[in-house]
Amino acid sequence: MKKLVGILVVLLAISVAFSATITLSPTIKGTLWGHVELNKDGLNTALGIKKLSVSFGAKADVSDITLNLTITLPSDKTTVVLDSFTAENDAASLSWYAAKSFAGGTTANPGLEWFKWYDDDAANVTMALVLKDLGLSIGTQEAATDKIALFGSWDIFSFAAQTGLDALKWGGDVIAEATLKPLAGLVISGGVKATDLLGAATFNYVVDASYEFSIGLLSLNPYARYSDTLGQYAGLGVAYEIGVLEITGDVMYDIEANAVETWIQPVISKDGIGWAGVKFGYDYDFGATTQTMTLGFLVKSNGWVAGPVSVDLYVGSGDYNTFYANGARKFGAEIIGDVLADVKDISVYGEAALDLAMGDFKPSITGAAGYYFLDGSKELVLGLSFPVLIDGFNFEAGVDVFDPADTWFAGLYYNYKF
Repeated sequence: MKKLVGILVVLLAISVAFSATITLSPTIKGTLWGHVELNKDGLNTALGIKKLSVSFGAKADVSDITLNLTITLPSDKTTVVLDSFTAENDAASLSWYAAKSFAGGTTANPGLEWFKWYDDDAANVTMALVLKDLGLSIGTQEAATDKIALFGSWDIFSFAAQTGLDALKWGGDVIAEATLKPLAGLVISGGVKATDLLGAATFNYVVDASYEFSIGLLSLNPYARYSDTLGQYAGLGVAYEIGVLEITGDVMYDIEANAVETWIQPVISKDGIGWAGVKFGYDYDFGATTQTMTLGFLVKSNGWVAGPVSVDLYVGSGDYNTFYANGARKFGAEIIGDVLADVKDISVYGEAALDLAMGDFKPSITGAAGYYFLDGSKELVLGLSFPVLIDGFNFEAGVDVFDPADTWFAGLYYNYKF
């Protein structure tokens, strides 16, 4: 496959070379950062460039080919990394990626999204030829087992298929997925994965169905899945909204577990005032002698701003130190925790900021405080920042009042995006 990739790139380069004069439009992006910081460990200085990339857009006038090239220049390496290369016109495009997945990929590196169930989602050297008029794409991916994939999408129907080559021989693995949208809101999709068809063949399968529709102010979403390894269930999602009141809920029957899972969440909210909601869950296992109930709640401010002062307050079930995988705070963003399991599973948390403008001096004073009743953990973080003389330079200082010896810092920071 590597030879195939090389041949395609060479042929593309030759065709462009004889087509027309190419005008490059380079774009350089990145962030120059640095700091001089003093903390409990002493003095620390640093300077670097992060997320540096160089991309070239070009136009070949005669053949009407558009080229896009992205190069990454790591600040801690001497090598230049070619991330991607694309050549396209109105009829087709050919792309090469140093690391791309046939499936969804990651937030930082999204994949081609051709598959949603059975692809391993690994990011490897990938090429994709898109035939725009036909709605058809052909892809190759280099990995331990080289992959060849086909993806098509037309109005109400789409499909994807792939197989693998091992030392240029068919490996016996096949994946096929398809989605049909016959009506507005109705989605029927399915997939099958066949492994080792030349030997001890095994099969995995999945069928999904979902229908979203509304009756007045009531939104309904019946759904179902039947799969040998990805679950077997049927359920109904419900949402009702009128004025400041929104009620959402879900009831699902897990076929494999022979159990019903339900939850309901009424919420009252008003911009500039507040948000209050409770979430009650009840799971019934037909084979168990006892059942499970959960209850969580959250009350929070909603856009409290008065001149230079902004305030965010939260009181709810769960630990205020709970975060999403991406680092964003989960407590306060949704209802978590269970006060039925332990009545002390409650947190209070607040953030406040005072942004002042006194001529060229524009200080920002911040504070964040939290307390978790279940284990007594607490924090009171105070911060001060203001721009210093030159754009991009800021003085910042902070300390956790309850742990000042280990958390204090002060320094001059520079951050400039270009």
